[in-house]
Amino acid sequence: MERERLNVYLPCDVAEDLRRLVPAWERARFVSRVLRAELSRLKLLAAIEASAGAWRDEDHPDLATPADIDRWIQEGRTGFNGDRLSSGEPENG
Repeated sequence: MERERLNVYLPCDVAEDLRRLVPAWERARFVSRVLRAELSRLKLLAAIEASAGAWRDEDHPDLATPADIDRWIQEGRTGFNGDRLSSGEPENG
């Protein structure tokens, strides 16, 4: 994986905890892992915000009642048995 060096300023207490808790040879990987997780969370939040209002009740009259929703869920589950397909199709994998 290609890497790029960045210089960042951290609050002193964060830098102190990082030095105390994470061995020197693991710090770059640790910081990368934490940043990747947080960036993933931010991307998810942005996608959720961007999709706000995408569902309109008038576009889905077939899901107007709780019974309609239960039926739709049950239909979606047809053909599945736990994690495995019950239709006899091989799993991709």
